[in-house]
Amino acid sequence: MSADTAARAAVLVVPEPERGTLVVVGPDRATWLNGIVTCNLADLRPGGGAFGLLLNKTGKIVTDLWFVAGEGRLFVSAAPGTHRDLAVTLDRMLVMEDAELADVTDAHTWLSLHGPAAVVAASSAAARTGGAVGALDFTGLGGAALVIDKRREAEALEALRAASPELTIAGAADWLRLRLERGVGAHGVDYGIDDNPHEAGLDQRAVSWTKGCYLGQEVVCMQGMRGKVKRRLVSLRVAGAEVPAAGTPVRLVRDGAEVGRVTSAASSPRLSAVVALARLHGPALDGAEALVVGDSAAEIVERPEP
Repeated sequence: MSADTAARAAVLVVPEPERGTLVVVGPDRATWLNGIVTCNLADLRPGGGAFGLLLNKTGKIVTDLWFVAGEGRLFVSAAPGTHRDLAVTLDRMLVMEDAELADVTDAHTWLSLHGPAAVVAASSAAARTGGAVGALDFTGLGGAALVIDKRREAEALEALRAASPELTIAGAADWLRLRLERGVGAHGVDYGIDDNPHEAGLDQRAVSWTKGCYLGQEVVCMQGMRGKVKRRLVSLRVAGAEVPAAGTPVRLVRDGAEVGRVTSAASSPRLSAVVALARLHGPALDGAEALVVGDSAAEIVERPEP
């Protein structure tokens, strides 16, 4: 089964070996972390997952985070290259709470699963390998995050295939195409420390607007009250067959003024178009201006795939 079909009809598995892994144990593990990160962990139970961010005091994104609740422990997945700094930051914030933090990156690995059968397949693999699974819909197609002992990855893949025979393992190009079709940015590629959640387009996906305080909350709330942002990560559909490189300028048709740059792009045979993410600013964000990327017409869309 093709990767495109698997993500929409069965399960597409994306290996995530570069993500770091922290584990937190102790009675206060969830309430402590809940006061630090943007998402709500208060009601997270085994089998549950959450997507959030760690912000700095000025509301900028330090890393994105996946949370998976296991029995008596909470697994935290950090974006590639960020887990060591994350461990130091969290350890500094652990004062009187009854919780313990450990960096277990060397012993664990992650798989993200996408598609309607993702949770069932991931749960089967977790039960067989002693891993932990959390329902986590990355793309709007259904999904789960699975954390396992690195030594049991082959066994986990075998269990996934048994649970979903039409399962497909994604290559890098498969995942790039899917996430761009679904308007999903990547930390360190499409957004990062220069962006707040609104600018990264994550204010409705990674931020709880009903829970209590967290690091950077005041800045995020002020931005929410102001409404408009000066720049934002947006999805583009680009005409033609040429795939623009990261960094390619996005310009206004009327006068050629640069209003942003492409961060990621790929060809989508499914949509018969090139799909991209770009950081845009100024008049381009209103959606009324005609845009061009290179020599190709482009339009802002909520996400390329309806």
